[in-house]
Amino acid sequence: MTTPSTTPDQLLSRADALRDGGDWAAAEPFYRAYLEQRPLHAAIHIQLGHAVKEQGDPEAALPHYREAARLDPLDPDAALQEGHALRLLGRGRAAAACMARALSLDPSSPLLRRETWLLGHRLLPEPVAPPEALPTAPPGPPSQLAFDVTDLLDYLRDARTPTGIQRVQMGLLGAILEHPAPPAPVILVGYDPSAWRWWHVDDALFRRALALSRIGAAHDDPDWVRATGLLCRADVRPEAPLIAGATLASLGNAWGVEDYFRGLRLLRRRVPLRYAAFLHDCVPLVMPEHCLDLTARLYARWFAALALHADALMANSRATAADVVHFAAPLGQHAIPAVIPLAAEPPPERDAALAAAEALDLDATREPFVLFVATLESRKNHLMVFQAWLELLRSLPPDQVPRLVCVGRPGWRAEAALGLLERSPELRRKVSVVSGVSDLALAGLTAQCLFTLYNSFHEGWGLPVSESLAMGRLCVVPAHSGLLESGAPGAVYFPPGDLPALVRTVARLATDPGHRAELESRIDRAAATRPWTAAAEEVLAHLAAPQAPAPRPPFPAGERLPLAAAPPPPTLAGAWGEAVREGLGWWWPEAWGCWTRDGIATLSLPLDAPEGTPARVLLELRGPPGGIVLRLRARGAAPEAWRALALAEDETATIVLQAACGPAGIAVDLDSGDGVALGDRAKRQVGAGIVAVMACLEDDLPARLSALERAVG
Repeated sequence: MTTPSTTPDQLLSRADALRDGGDWAAAEPFYRAYLEQRPLHAAIHIQLGHAVKEQGDPEAALPHYREAARLDPLDPDAALQEGHALRLLGRGRAAAACMARALSLDPSSPLLRRETWLLGHRLLPEPVAPPEALPTAPPGPPSQLAFDVTDLLDYLRDARTPTGIQRVQMGLLGAILEHPAPPAPVILVGYDPSAWRWWHVDDALFRRALALSRIGAAHDDPDWVRATGLLCRADVRPEAPLIAGATLASLGNAWGVEDYFRGLRLLRRRVPLRYAAFLHDCVPLVMPEHCLDLTARLYARWFAALALHADALMANSRATAADVVHFAAPLGQHAIPAVIPLAAEPPPERDAALAAAEALDLDATREPFVLFVATLESRKNHLMVFQAWLELLRSLPPDQVPRLVCVGRPGWRAEAALGLLERSPELRRKVSVVSGVSDLALAGLTAQCLFTLYNSFHEGWGLPVSESLAMGRLCVVPAHSGLLESGAPGAVYFPPGDLPALVRTVARLATDPGHRAELESRIDRAAATRPWTAAAEEVLAHLAAPQAPAPRPPFPAGERLPLAAAPPPPTLAGAWGEAVREGLGWWWPEAWGCWTRDGIATLSLPLDAPEGTPARVLLELRGPPGGIVLRLRARGAAPEAWRALALAEDETATIVLQAACGPAGIAVDLDSGDGVALGDRAKRQVGAGIVAVMACLEDDLPARLSALERAVG
């Protein structure tokens, strides 16, 4: 309770204490009482605004933030907080203006930069110009080589010990950064899909993280936390300094980066550049049953979109290149990827590796053991290996059966293998599963084991196979896919899926030292060993060579283009369904289609027709929660008039628009105004949903009829 004798400082102290305890309702009257005595204190007007907003009334908070801005017009916080309240109220354009005003007062603030990026689309002018064609690659050799490390940074935020693709990426990039004379200046960049922004990655911090990842595994190590915390802060880093004529290359898992190709298209509208992608395997297409459904969908869409976005492709093996050619042919893409074979670095110093392995303090390595390095997931088929070990235990004396040491984290669909291990006391006595092993310690384990094993249903390469052979250790592998290349220097092959053959192979290697030694003597360690500098040299040479522009598959006029992230196989319709989303007005594709954002979203439909040719566009729409009144129009040689359409919640509707083609076809603008709150974890503000689109010439009656039948069917 306040009394006439309560001082302003006492009132403020009490209000702040209640605020810090989360009791905004109790804090509000104390802030009001304080401001009655000191009405010019701008910062406390902001606190009073917070107290009102946190009780669920952002509208009532606005006058308090505005009063703070009036009292202290140079303080960016008042504009920031007003912007936050306006966002909660769904007033995106007004919120964007507030954020821009706040940033003008404090241009160096990472927080304000990010808030402005997130709402920047609401300040863009209404599009009126004819649509533009997809950007094309500039001619000639690259002026700059930019390597996108987005997916690698995402991995390092959560893990320190890299797995297959991360290890390859880190090896290649480490060598590229150390190259004494690259064919063009080299930079590292990242893509922030939440803000649709490309940023400059600090290469010194990146090198530091690479070095730490090799020598340790503790994710909570202060040095590691400090290094990655600085490395992965997109908000504090400047824009990527890309220059015209650059080549942007992704050496990792770009398919897993949210809405990647739309970010690339936005970038290429500003900076003419080429895009090159490295493919490590096509497992989600070859064997989608061993992948999460979301993984298969994202990969299929990314792979299809390569036909429209990639100017150069690389692959880690002839097997992967053949898979790429096979799945790309129906898309109209006939480029053969350049093969950059992988192999293993020269082994580290033996004593250091053994010391690192000893520090793991694994009882399992006190006896003879076989090493299996792979994530525990269905594709690696640990289940078959565990079954083989049970057969060994039932056919050999226990002391002749080596221990099996599995190094890898449990992954997707590991339940069958881990369930068998859990149910079998006999198996548990002979099988150990460990994770978080550094590269150095892994080399020490490899040096101590009898031999290694690498079972898998399909591989692009199989780096653990190369690393085992490079250290002179036999590796038992199934004879298929990229394993035929990684294991060529001396692997011991067995027929894929043949459990008895695997049991026989392991039994003889475990019980016949002479046979094992003879096979080890045949290993071509030089062929298995290839420094990353050699592979990096080939990557740089391929990227530096002028590339003849690959013809793009034509826009499929009259064909329904789903905007959904569809399951395999990849299709040309799916590729164009990705490519037609233009600008900042979109969220990411989902299994049913794609939500637009608040404001204006644009579809760009590059019909190949003379300018002025009449055309039609058919849209399949979906209403957002609570419904919306949508404005939409076609825009070709000139903008058509806006039309209004009311969409109820979850309502599906089909609408036809008409326009005369511009020089690059037709665009469709969809204006959802301030949109509605979707209510999802990402707190998205959405407009209309787009399920699919079809564009054709006015006189293409069969296409128009077919599209309508599909839409209503």
